[in-house]
Amino acid sequence: MRPLARALLLAIAVAAGARPSAAQWAGPCDKGGRPATRAAVATAAVAGNAALLLYFKQAWWSGERADHFFVKSDWDQWFRDQDKFGHAWGGYQLTEAGVELLDMACVSRKKAVLLSAAYAAAFQLQIEVWDGFYKTYGFSYPDILMNTAGASLAVLHEHAPGTRAVLPTFWYTPTAAWHRRAEHGGNPRATTDYSGQSYWLSVDVDTLLPDGASRYWPGFVRLSLGHSITDWVDPNTGAAIRARRRLLVSLDIDPRKLPGNHPAWRFAKRQLAYLHFPSPALQLTPKLEGIAWYP
Repeated sequence: MRPLARALLLAIAVAAGARPSAAQWAGPCDKGGRPATRAAVATAAVAGNAALLLYFKQAWWSGERADHFFVKSDWDQWFRDQDKFGHAWGGYQLTEAGVELLDMACVSRKKAVLLSAAYAAAFQLQIEVWDGFYKTYGFSYPDILMNTAGASLAVLHEHAPGTRAVLPTFWYTPTAAWHRRAEHGGNPRATTDYSGQSYWLSVDVDTLLPDGASRYWPGFVRLSLGHSITDWVDPNTGAAIRARRRLLVSLDIDPRKLPGNHPAWRFAKRQLAYLHFPSPALQLTPKLEGIAWYP
């Protein structure tokens, strides 16, 4: 069992009043199925959902309610679909995390993938349903499509491991508008600081090259294609402005290829692989330019 995940689940089990034995916690899957781990995973799922609803009730669903539930198409808003990439990222990460946790709880891999994708879909769907009752938001079917796209990519990675050569990666650096938010009487969240977010598809190039060519490509370097946007909040006035899309190409480090084989370090490398660390980049739009260090 992965050390960090085991520590998290053990804390949940103890907080719930359980004192799991070694057999209940880490016994063979064909001899009892780790009931303590299963209980901790179920508790984590319920607790995570409760925490999400509490956060959104305070941070999002405090505005004026709509007269009735309504649906909207919100493609290409002022922040140029940057939120949609976040929805896809969320669907992917929820599914991946669910598979890993259920795998530790001795759920078969096939069932774990299906259950995790279903949980991710339900987890994100409830947000959209609640949004549909508030004037500011509305039920966004584009969000649902992107949620599904993210979860589907995680399912594809499980059924076709070779596709893991392409990983969705992410980086965030707070913008000037976010740093100056108090000057304009606002308190925007990092989740809506879209101009500081970048979403990437990062390719493990050497695994896709023919044997004769792969030796010429440094294995720890991956090729990444990214999407970000220019400012959508004016840092001087706090007013919303229509952003422009930033399409980027970058070479960055693949943490999975870093040396070291300690179990905790291997786990850390797998998680770090989903981050796109700052690196040189070529910006394709809104104008072609080289960037020595992005972001």
